Amino acid sequence: MTFPAEAIPDGAVLAVHHLITGLLAVLLAVWVVADNYANREPLLAMVGAVFALVGFLLVWKYYPMTGAAMTLAGVVLALLGVAWPGGMWAVYPWYWRGVALVGGLVALDDAVSHAFGIWTPLDAGWGQVWHLIP
Repeated sequence: MTFPAEAIPDGAVLAVHHLITGLLAVLLAVWVVADNYANREPLLAMVGAVFALVGFLLVWKYYPMTGAAMTLAGVVLALLGVAWPGGMWAVYPWYWRGVALVGGLVALDDAVSHAFGIWTPLDAGWGQVWHLIP
């Protein structure tokens, strides 16, 4: 198995990827809750999401190994920032933590699919419906 499995994810990094959609959901949740408490910001989730987006959108096409590693590390960092028990997100509304967590898991699905070339649930579902979109 080569790493990453795809030199350019789906042949076009700027195509619609659920990795981008998931990370944008994480960043939306961070943006909404960021002003709830003074000096208490969900930076780990934000830094992870931005790091993953930079790796995916800007680096992967030119340096596939580095871009894939950055993408995976960033998504995992974002998920750790959101899911850490008793961490920063414990004081924020549960539904925004849920949005960030689901967004991170959606992004992880696509990152794993493109980096390792293995079956993932959302990619399998997309394979069943993509041809229906005009």
